[in-house]
Amino acid sequence: MNNERLIWDKLLAAGLTPAGAAGLLGNLQAESGLNPRNLQNSYEGRLGMADAEYTAAVDRGAYTNFAADGAGYGLAQWTYPSRKAALLAYAGARGRSVGDLDTQVGYLLQELQTLFKPLWDKLRTTDSVREASDCVLLQFERPANQSAENCARRAALGERFFELYGGGKDMEYIMTAEEFCAQLIDIEQNRKTAYMLGPWGWPANDKMITRATTQGGNAKTNRQWLGKANAIKGQGYLFDCVGLIKGVLWGWSGDMSRTYGGAGYACNGVPDYDAKGMIDHCLEVSTDFTSIVPAEAVWMDGHIGVYVGGGMVVEATPKWEGGVQRSTCSNVSTQLIGGTAGSRRWTKHGKLPWVDYSVAKNKEGNEMLTYEQWKEYMDRYRKEQAGLPASGWAKEELAAAVAAGITDGKRPHDFVTREEAAVMAVRSGR
Repeated sequence: MNNERLIWDKLLAAGLTPAGAAGLLGNLQAESGLNPRNLQNSYEGRLGMADAEYTAAVDRGAYTNFAADGAGYGLAQWTYPSRKAALLAYAGARGRSVGDLDTQVGYLLQELQTLFKPLWDKLRTTDSVREASDCVLLQFERPANQSAENCARRAALGERFFELYGGGKDMEYIMTAEEFCAQLIDIEQNRKTAYMLGPWGWPANDKMITRATTQGGNAKTNRQWLGKANAIKGQGYLFDCVGLIKGVLWGWSGDMSRTYGGAGYACNGVPDYDAKGMIDHCLEVSTDFTSIVPAEAVWMDGHIGVYVGGGMVVEATPKWEGGVQRSTCSNVSTQLIGGTAGSRRWTKHGKLPWVDYSVAKNKEGNEMLTYEQWKEYMDRYRKEQAGLPASGWAKEELAAAVAAGITDGKRPHDFVTREEAAVMAVRSGR
């Protein structure tokens, strides 16, 4: 993992809220770029040493003026003699380099708990990144530049970390196979989506479409799908195949106001794997599709999806209509299943280690649930769906249909019967 994720995990483990950790991390980013061996740039020429040389000289005792030289150093750019001396003593007592990342995070937490107790309490209770960032800047770092502009800049850095790592319902949440499949099906049925390489449910807005098509190694490739992304701008989301899996497991909720749709980054214990890495880390991987159960990953070279039962896969693909689609798994069903976009034959399947399959033990050839269990689940599911308001992307069209007398507008997420479909079809033609 990179430094930012390592520090984030340690801050949360110490009891900081996600907002508190993000506000602190944004300040550390501004101070040192999260480099624990960072020597204040203006002192490199004055001392004739760069980061690595300075750290090595301090560690071996060749440079003895560490505490009193006035140079900012490390993650927090410690400068005051007493605090630098304490950092050096802390590292020495543990037999570690003064530039060791774990050592500096440990010392940072010790300082907060002892010398900055009110700030420590704030970072463990706040739900505001801006509040946390301002408190760290003004009470802990105390840089020469304490202007409103600098406060805003550091808070923006904190917000970036919050968006990356603070998403999801619970940073240790494990989805059941049932929940996983239900959310994938909901995305396929009820969300407008477009395919682009890299995103894991990014809202299709100007900022994220521009990011996908101008930044990173996939930018040039993604431009071929720009038209589809622009067609759902402000109403839909961008996914690639493995991003669909990661986004849901990272806590994606479809929140258009969040940079990543409510998802975090590499949270809930799910690493940032590509499609090959994802299948390589699956359990019970097999080429025998008679043993497949819902919520297993299905893989072919360069592509991955999720089996959702009934011979069907939910996948994000540029093929067919592009976006998140349901397809027929030809390894299970030899006939194209109605309502699916097309058919694929996959190479192998396996159980994702971040999904709970404890209730999905039977083979596909046997019933997963009794009729009573299935009916209870469907009744509960329909009740939950019936209470949901219309999705933002459908509100205008639904209102127009109600005004035209085509439908009453109730139960916008519920199933439609053939009787209701027939009535709406006739009314729409009048």
